[in-house]
Order: sequence, then structure tokens, then C-alpha cells
Amino acid sequence: MDLKNTAKKFFLTDEYNDQAYPGPRLLRSGGLNILVRTPKSFNEVREYADALIGGSAIMISFSAVDVPLRNRIFDYLNGISYIVNASVSKVNEDLLIYAPEQVDVNKQIPKKQKGIRSWLK
Repeated sequence: MDLKNTAKKFFLTDEYNDQAYPGPRLLRSGGLNILVRTPKSFNEVREYADALIGGSAIMISFSAVDVPLRNRIFDYLNGISYIVNASVSKVNEDLLIYAPEQVDVNKQIPKKQKGIRSWLK
């Protein structure tokens, strides 16, 4: 599954829930800025940290970096998350979401609802 499709399934509203997707979901965003990024070097990560400090949610794909750089980015963003009381949720092996304190992330599989279209895939 590529980053675009994963992000689309993650941010589906209750009106168009995809029942086959078991990962975390954004429950309410209000006026939330959501950054979806794939870092290629550590130099890009400061921008992500500044956005998280500013109240934006960040979805990071680690698919373009090697394991040592992945660990360095992970440690840095987790430190920032601790400082601003943000949550970190694993979507899959290469994808994490860092959400500010005011954002709820639901990690449960939603109940099947009648009349819900699942054509958004």
C-alpha cells in the first residue's frame, strides 16, 4: 500500500468509512493542518518538528531512509512529541502519525454501518 492510499484511508470521515482498514483513524480534525511527508535526509525533520510544535499533525513515511536514519528521525520526533504532549501512532511498519494533544486518534476497527459506501479505496 502506498503512502497516498494509506493517508486516504486514515483520514476517511464517518460518512465514508472503509471497513477493511484496521489502522488508526482521525476522529475529528477541526481546523487541523495535516502534513504527509517522506523524509530523505535528517535536514528535513526540523520542519516537521516545527509543524508539530505549531499544532499540526504529521504523517511520516520512513520508506525512503535506512534503519540508522529512521531511528534518528524517530528519536528526534518522539522527543518533540514528549515536549508538546503529542501522541504517536503506528499505522504500519513504515508509517507513523504524530498528532497534537487536541487530536484524538482511534485505533479500533469501526463497526459496520448500513448505508456506508466503500467505493473510496
